[in-house]
Amino acid sequence: MRLNTATRRRSSQGARATGFTLVEVAVTLVIVGVGLTLCLQSLQAAKMQAAHTRNLKLARELGVMTLGQIEAGLFQEELTDGYSESYAGEGYPDFYFEILTGEEQFEEQGYEEVGDYHDAFAARRQRAFENDEDDENEDEVEEPFEKVRIRITFPQFSQYKNSLTLESWMDWSQVYGSDEEDEEEAEG
Repeated sequence: MRLNTATRRRSSQGARATGFTLVEVAVTLVIVGVGLTLCLQSLQAAKMQAAHTRNLKLARELGVMTLGQIEAGLFQEELTDGYSESYAGEGYPDFYFEILTGEEQFEEQGYEEVGDYHDAFAARRQRAFENDEDDENEDEVEEPFEKVRIRITFPQFSQYKNSLTLESWMDWSQVYGSDEEDEEEAEG
């Protein structure tokens, strides 16, 4: 009998020492819940950033393609007053573009000039104007290049910006086409 009493004491003490209380289980569940919530929030933020990066990359590729089309002369008639269209023909109906030429600015976004920015064409016009002040019948100084800006807008995710602006200098004749008078003078 003595053996049974000692065995009972050990088994009852061991059961108490190895178990968890209800408070310990509740605290553990709260910690795991908070950890899972934070993991899911960071996963959602990563998905949003990845979607924005994809759209930004796609907008750049579409913009470069459109700048190439402008340089090839495919938009010569449309560029006189600015032009805008959707990329639905390429399979991206949520992507839109606007094209401006010269010193025109997009309405929502201002173009900030850098402090050390030097416009070579403006300097050339100024020198030509200073050298030709005596000649009153002088034509305007013709610039061989035109500034072309394109802004691509795409679906917005969260707080991220939903547009991309690209700028390129292109040969004047590639943007607007050569005049018939210029062609006749070159032939004659």
